[in-house]
Amino acid sequence: MAAFPSIKLTYFNFGGRAEHVRLALYIGGIPFEDKRLSREEFGALKSSFPLGQVPVLEVDGQVLTQTDAILRYVGRLGGLYPTSSPFAALKVDEMLHALCEMAEQMFPSFQEKDEDKKKAMREELAKITIPHYAACIEARLEKMHKLPTFQSDVVYVHEIALFTWMKAFKEGFMDHIPTTILDGYKFHNITFDKVAANQKVKEWYSLPHRPPTKLKLTYFPVAGRAEPIRLAFFIGGIDFEDVRLSFDEYEKVKSELPFNQLPVLEVDGEPVSQSLAILRYVGSLTGLYPTDLLAASHVDEIFVLIDEMFNNPEWRATVRERSPDKQQMMRKNLSNDLIPKTLDFLEKRVDAFKGQYATGSALTVADLALYALILLLKAGKPGIPTNISDPYKNLLRVFDQVKKHPKAIEWNATHA
Repeated sequence: MAAFPSIKLTYFNFGGRAEHVRLALYIGGIPFEDKRLSREEFGALKSSFPLGQVPVLEVDGQVLTQTDAILRYVGRLGGLYPTSSPFAALKVDEMLHALCEMAEQMFPSFQEKDEDKKKAMREELAKITIPHYAACIEARLEKMHKLPTFQSDVVYVHEIALFTWMKAFKEGFMDHIPTTILDGYKFHNITFDKVAANQKVKEWYSLPHRPPTKLKLTYFPVAGRAEPIRLAFFIGGIDFEDVRLSFDEYEKVKSELPFNQLPVLEVDGEPVSQSLAILRYVGSLTGLYPTDLLAASHVDEIFVLIDEMFNNPEWRATVRERSPDKQQMMRKNLSNDLIPKTLDFLEKRVDAFKGQYATGSALTVADLALYALILLLKAGKPGIPTNISDPYKNLLRVFDQVKKHPKAIEWNATHA
């Protein structure tokens, strides 16, 4: 049984009502897919959401709505909500409901189109509404700080929610409201500093979370080890630059590449290598790599077996060999030992997973990796029989499923 369910959080590409949920997931060590929508994407998907709004949280396919309900669920899952103490939970809930109540008083100003009216609304918020709630919350925080439950280093969900509100104010997310509006509240700032000092919070804000603006994949003008990456991008609907170098062009840039090899993916200008690391990353971007820990482990098993074959010194020697006769003989040796051994291992694992696809009930990057492997073996390289994969019915089933996928058909029709 997996430690955590498969989780996908969907919201817009900014903090807003999802930021404290994202933080709670990360602080709690809960793997999740952080799906960030543009306004256009939200418009296209709006009718598919239970209440026509975001955020929504998918837990093993079941959709949850309402930010604070989602936050409590995540808090319970990650140990950030006091499930064993009803009174402590009551204190946390009191804070969450108060913050929610305050937020509802503020949101009308976001909908106001008239700038003068909006300014007046914001000034009233800054003068009356926010100080009122801040004073009430400050008094409750002071009482909470006297309880041993809230004197530990554990960051609770109400503290995360308050932190994200304070952070937004400090960053000036609302015109006409001073960024210093909460500076005079002692226990607000004690709470803010506690959350800000948490190592996981520091990590979260040191990492990029917005979708990359430019993705550039560089490889040779063949399928090879880049093909599953290309397919993952295309199936996932992510635009990327597909650069294909001749071998002469590769030799000119080889010394500049990480590990002096291809493929290389540039993520907003930063190059990274290792084909299966790239494939796993692209799978995470496209939802083709599971967030469920056990399901992810199954994908990783497939990856490791494939990597072991390609990294084997005998396989690598055939890639470097320039004599066609020697290369053919070396490939024959691979066809008698390493290749069937690897295919046998892969066949056994796919069979053991007993799913419609390679590792379960859904298409993943493991299917794409297996497809590319079988495609390579079927290519007719001298010394490797084109039918070498024929005895492996599960691998061929996976190969055929990917080959018949509508997006794979579309890709192959334009990139053959």
